[in-house]
Formats: sequence, C-alpha cells, structure tokens
Amino acid sequence: MRRRRLTVVVYLVAAASVGCATTVPYVGQGPHPQITRGRPVPIVDFWGNVFGLSSKLVLWEWKIDQHWVSEDTERYLVRYIDAPETLTEGTHYSLNEYAPGRDFKRLWRNRKVAWPYRLLIGLPLTLLFDVLLPGRVFGGDHYNPYTDRVSLYSDHPAVALHEAGHSHDFNKRRYKGSYAFIRFLMITALFQEYKASEEAINGLEKMNAPREVCSAYDILYPAYGTYVGNGLPVLGGFVIGAAVGHILGRMDSHRCRSGLRSQEHTSSAPRPPNLAF
Repeated sequence: MRRRRLTVVVYLVAAASVGCATTVPYVGQGPHPQITRGRPVPIVDFWGNVFGLSSKLVLWEWKIDQHWVSEDTERYLVRYIDAPETLTEGTHYSLNEYAPGRDFKRLWRNRKVAWPYRLLIGLPLTLLFDVLLPGRVFGGDHYNPYTDRVSLYSDHPAVALHEAGHSHDFNKRRYKGSYAFIRFLMITALFQEYKASEEAINGLEKMNAPREVCSAYDILYPAYGTYVGNGLPVLGGFVIGAAVGHILGRMDSHRCRSGLRSQEHTSSAPRPPNLAF
C-alpha cells in the first residue's frame, strides 16, 4: 500500500514538473506584458479541483480554484491593469502557473520591498506557499508582495480584481515591506482584505459591468467572512464567518439584481406617444 501511494505521488510530481514549469504567453486580449499563463496539464488540474473542493463548498462557487481562467475573466483583469488610475506597474500576473524559478528571481529583484523583509519573511513564505505547496495543485488565489506577483487559479472576475486590488493597495504604500509585515496582525489583514474587495467592486462599476458587480457580492462577502471567522475563538470559525458573509452578500446581491432588472424593465418599456403639435 505504501509503495502504491508513493508511486502515485511520484507520478503527480513528475507531471507537475514537466507540464507546469513551462509557460505560454497570454493570448486572450494580448499578449499582455504583465501576464503569463501555465500550460494545461489535465492530471494536475484535475487534482487541483479535488484539493479545491473545500474552498468551492465554503464559498459555494464551482469556479473557485477551477485551475482554468477564461478569456472573459482575463479581459476584466486586463482592463483593470490598464486603467490609468490603477497602480500595478511592475506587478506580474500568473494564471494557473507553477514557475518557482521566476518566483525566486522576482524575490531577488523586487526593489519595492527592502531586502531584510524579502530575506527574513519573503523567502520562507515564497518557499512554502509558491514552491513546496504550489497553488497550481493546492489552489489559493493570492498576492505575494515580496515577489510582487498575483497568482490566479479561479475563473471569477471579482476574484481576479480582488487580488489585483491587493497589488494596487500595496503600490500606493510608501513602506511596502512594513505594510506586508503588519499583515500578521489580524486587524491589518482585515483592513487589507476590505480594501482589495472595495477596489474590485469599484473597478467593476467603472467598467460598467453591473452583473459582475452583483456576482461580486456573492463571492467577496463570504470570502471576507472567512478572515473574520478565523479570529473567532471557536473551532471552524471560518465556516461561521463564511455563513454570515453569504447571508449579507446574498442580501446585497439580491438588491443589486433587483435594481438591475428594474433598470432593464424601465429602459425596455414602451414610451407614451408624443401628442404635442
């Protein structure tokens, strides 16, 4: 039995090593100089979906950790990156990709964060979450300020803009290393998550994408709730937080969709005849 398990692990690692390290350029709206995409590797992406089941269930969205980012989601991401008010210069956006060599190079060359932060905090975090437990297999959309890299594995515009919003938020800060360090304080993490979600919703509103704004409430509220729930002194607090987030998010998304339907009905209603002579 142990030998069989070991064989399965070896095959998975081999498949990941062969298929994930190579990248292809962004082809949706580009190529865009800040975006790269990992090649599809069916066996790795299948297991990625399996490992992502808990996230899918907690957030009640199959597209979370789907390990395939559609052209539509990329289009929203590109529009956000290229918006004049967005501060993401130098940030790299990686779509369902495993490239540890690039991660270490970016960690070394990222002058936005002072080297003591990159060495003492950035190196172990990058080694653990981007190399040893890669999102290409285990999922987890995130922004790494020490490498200035956004990693996306979910096919959801609000999630993409949320993570890009972290980059925008960090790029506004003068002392980026300190801003990343104090994230270890829960109150700071909640603030940063709030700013990223606010940026995502505002970005979608500026793009005149009302349906995506409504959908953002469904996913960003429970996601934020998991962070709040992690601070609760109870087992499984993140699930409780997500449940509250689902309730509040569904309420706002319902109001959002009701308003949208009302606008569509008003715009499609026949106008009274003009009887003026």
